[in-house]
Amino acid sequence: MIVTHTQNATGARRIYLGGKGSLECWIEPKGNGPGWSFHLDAAVTGNVLSPAAQREWAVHTLKRLAQALDVSPDDLASVPIERISTLHAIDPYAGRRVATPKRQAIEAGYKATQPHIRRPATDFAAPDDSNKHRQRG
Repeated sequence: MIVTHTQNATGARRIYLGGKGSLECWIEPKGNGPGWSFHLDAAVTGNVLSPAAQREWAVHTLKRLAQALDVSPDDLASVPIERISTLHAIDPYAGRRVATPKRQAIEAGYKATQPHIRRPATDFAAPDDSNKHRQRG
């Protein structure tokens, strides 16, 4: 299972579960404690799935997460989010997931980062290319 710890420009964290597909699944911390909540949304490039298919996908993803953590699915909710973040795939090419180049980053997006590192807001700003296309005299 591909696990990607991410952060946005305001410091909010998400842990994406699985690769790219018809649904994106992620967990987010609940407040400042160890708890977390599970979320899913239709992927931009995915196929439309029925609510029943989305539920199947979510259950499958959470079962795979429990397996990766070596806990029973019934105990998964009690696993602290920091422990889940340790599953972060350091190699961005693992499972064919490729990091987005900085100049293509969306300011409201989430970028992969190792769990113990907090990205500064400047990581989410496009570089200034205003001088790149100056005419030569």
